[in-house]
Amino acid sequence: MYLRYRLSILGAAAMLALGSTAQAASQAAAPNQAPDIRYAVRADVSAPMRDIIRMMPPSEAVGSASAPFEMPNILLKRSDYPTIFAPDYSKSQNSPMGTSAPSIDVSYDALTQATACGGCLPPDTNGDVSDVHYIQTVNSHWAVYEKTTGAVVQGSTPGNSFYVGFGGKCETTNSGDPTALWDARAQRWVISQFVTSAPFAQCVAVSTSPDPLGSYYRYEFQWPIFGDYPKMGVWTEDSTAQNAYTLITHDFGGSPQTFQGASLISLERDKMLVGDPTAAVVRFAGIDAYGVQPVHLSGLNAAPGGSCPSFVHFEFSTAQYRFWDMCLDWETPANTVFTNPPAFIDTDVYVPYGGAIAQLGTTSQLDAFGSNTMYRATARAFLPTAPNRISLVINHVIQSEAGQAGVRWVHFNMKPSAEYPITTVDRIFGNGFDGVDLPNSVPATQLVKSVIDQGNFTPDGDSRWMGGIAIDGSGNIGLGYSKSSATINPKIMITGRTPFDPAGMMRDEVSCTPGTTGSQTSTSGRWGDYASMSVDPVDQCRFYFTTEYLATTSGASWRTRVCSFTFDGCGDPDFSLVNETPARVEVCSATDSDPTWDIRVGVLNGFNGSVLLAAMDVPPGTSGSTSVNPVLGAGTSVFTLSNGASIAAGEYDFSVNGTSGPLTRGTSLELGVSTAAASAPALLSPANNSTGNKVLPTLSWNAAAGALNYNVEIATDVAFSNIVRIATVSGTTWKVTPSLAESTPYYWRVTPNNYCGAGATSVVYRFDTGIIGQCPSGTAATNVFADDFQGGVNGWTTVGTGGTNWTQQTAPAGSGLSTTVWGVPNNATTSDRGLVSPSIAIPANSQATFLTYDTWHNFEDDGPTGCYDNATLDIKVGAGAFTYVHGSSLYTDPYDGIAASNLPNAGLMVWCHTPPSGAITSIVDMDDYVGQSVQLRYRALSDANTVAATTPTGFYIDNLVLKACVPTP
Repeated sequence: MYLRYRLSILGAAAMLALGSTAQAASQAAAPNQAPDIRYAVRADVSAPMRDIIRMMPPSEAVGSASAPFEMPNILLKRSDYPTIFAPDYSKSQNSPMGTSAPSIDVSYDALTQATACGGCLPPDTNGDVSDVHYIQTVNSHWAVYEKTTGAVVQGSTPGNSFYVGFGGKCETTNSGDPTALWDARAQRWVISQFVTSAPFAQCVAVSTSPDPLGSYYRYEFQWPIFGDYPKMGVWTEDSTAQNAYTLITHDFGGSPQTFQGASLISLERDKMLVGDPTAAVVRFAGIDAYGVQPVHLSGLNAAPGGSCPSFVHFEFSTAQYRFWDMCLDWETPANTVFTNPPAFIDTDVYVPYGGAIAQLGTTSQLDAFGSNTMYRATARAFLPTAPNRISLVINHVIQSEAGQAGVRWVHFNMKPSAEYPITTVDRIFGNGFDGVDLPNSVPATQLVKSVIDQGNFTPDGDSRWMGGIAIDGSGNIGLGYSKSSATINPKIMITGRTPFDPAGMMRDEVSCTPGTTGSQTSTSGRWGDYASMSVDPVDQCRFYFTTEYLATTSGASWRTRVCSFTFDGCGDPDFSLVNETPARVEVCSATDSDPTWDIRVGVLNGFNGSVLLAAMDVPPGTSGSTSVNPVLGAGTSVFTLSNGASIAAGEYDFSVNGTSGPLTRGTSLELGVSTAAASAPALLSPANNSTGNKVLPTLSWNAAAGALNYNVEIATDVAFSNIVRIATVSGTTWKVTPSLAESTPYYWRVTPNNYCGAGATSVVYRFDTGIIGQCPSGTAATNVFADDFQGGVNGWTTVGTGGTNWTQQTAPAGSGLSTTVWGVPNNATTSDRGLVSPSIAIPANSQATFLTYDTWHNFEDDGPTGCYDNATLDIKVGAGAFTYVHGSSLYTDPYDGIAASNLPNAGLMVWCHTPPSGAITSIVDMDDYVGQSVQLRYRALSDANTVAATTPTGFYIDNLVLKACVPTP
């Protein structure tokens, strides 16, 4: 059964009103708290898996290709982000780089629907690579392959085979969501899956050796409620005190089940490696972070001593990444320190993708899973002399400027505020187990996180989603994903970048798809909940990516594939120039001296050459110098831009290059210069003491000399003790949002800013708002278009498919409307139906423009904030395409829920709930379309099940007027 749930959310206006408190509000459900300490309810060591597998009967299919069984994950979608802010696509990669990604060197098919569950979907493909083997897991089986040839070592085997003879539900159930991890520092396999019915649990098996078919230490950890979508990671650090297997679950409880928050969990790794049944669990529950991931440390290097394990999450309401640190105390687990609220890291602003993925040859679409950062959030530790101490790479799905899905990737640096020496102690038998280390005397350290690079990979019109990402031992990033559109079947693609490729760019993608592929026609839309990217622990260079595809178009006959590739030069000695101080420096000529940058030579793979530094393209009138030149091996130098604070105001880009033999590496620098604080701007509109202004006014002012941006403030008093709206804008106009109150006096002022700080503030102007829908003073109302629907169709047309479309009809009883209306019922079949107006020309001299109409709407809802079926208002300008009218333009009838994930407008704010007191008059702000010809489209969508519980159902409109307020003579 496909369970549909939604989070309670704040409306757009409420989110904007929260302003700087949004971060704190996001943590309201998870104050600082004591940990929940748990231990395994069952623990033992298994017989060798090769012996267990020989005695197991064949597994039974749970469905068929024509009637697949859908794995019952609860797909919670936080999809209200389109109402919060507009994305900035200026740094998205909208075209190919021109340099090809590495070619595929090994590829082979792995588990399939036929060999695994026999008829389930999605596969939830996951895998990892060891020194010799590749283990792949899917719902609900696993297999072992020789990593470089794909030769089958162990064929498809039920996931609960790891727990044969263990007892409890780990043995008797095989619910899915499995993961396989290779703990490279311990040379062990870690296999995990969940239990979906009470007593709820996580089943974890840790191999006793590198042999994937040997014996396993087995653990059952029970939870008070269902922990969905569990994901594991490995974390180790040099002192061993913070070593852990990290885990997240998404917790659901109650009847019906509702989201109770995520649990961030650490398992006592070092005890689990020796089968100690007293291994502790430290769990922090109730964290408002759907889609959070544990940071998984891959490779052979541990983190710096004392480094606490971290968890990362994308916070949609602020377009920031959140990091929680869990500083463990395994001697007294209750003393564990958990950082909550978390650290927030700023990145470019963008919108996660809430829609669905099109495919060739079918109307069936695929779930983009835009609500989650993708498993795994993969980190790699380097030596202290490397360019980055710990690199972390993550990916998830965003909406491109053209509207399709694209892969969002971010590369973080994680480093300790200070490196601590490791104290040498006698650690043999320290905890009573041979080979287990005692914790060293090193302070627990929260790692400092910063963004190294980021990008949105949307090089063409196809959709890309379901990514896996990792970083190799030379700092190269590998990214794999699925690609599809209405013109191609879903394909398996890989791309990547080196540290020396242009910032924010991925190389041109390479296919790992077999020659013949198909589309998935299942109506469920499920296309895995994750894929997986890993790096070979032997050479630290070869990437392994696994995900799904279909060989032919079918309901759900998925296959999986493993694809590997290697960047040229991986493992060779190399270096990078690293800015130890920010690459961008901003100076004020009146107060600042010449700018400087601390530049470090970061080395990899044993590089120890001499690096000669040289400044490139410095601003005219300046010169560069270095404190140390050349730099021998890993070292630092201070770069000074002489006369840099005395040049003309402006923005300057230049670089410092380092050369060693055939290698040339550079680092980009930026300088912003202001010569003096900016003068006060002159306010223009609304005029001082003007009345009857719109509740969504556009403020304007003259540019101030030297200003780079402006702080704009609106208050209800002349002393500005009660500021109700505030913004920082780069131009000289600002459309106020959300709307102000009617018939209220307001005061506004503008302060310019530059690198010398805040400039002179403008004088204060007062304006009074009028009544919504009434023209401001000095203008007169002109009905540009009016239709009471009593005189025929009058140029209106209907479009779309599915069920009964819009018709002119007598107003239904109970709607509060009368006479003839346009209306459409809430269908119980899949439908997308539109009512389109004739073209309407809006005068260019209109000072305020309003659309008004009487309306009633009632669709199948999903609780107080969700909408299974729904309606929206769209608009088309000229010959363009119809676009969604943003909720901030709706004055009196705001959207009242979020569209379900199985509809074309998934994630948007929409109408579905009954108006509180009968029909209402809707007033819509149309100022954005002044001087243009537009068409309106009232759009009604429904899925193939039930309709609204009360009658009348559907969407009805009457007495429509588009009014322009033009200046009076």
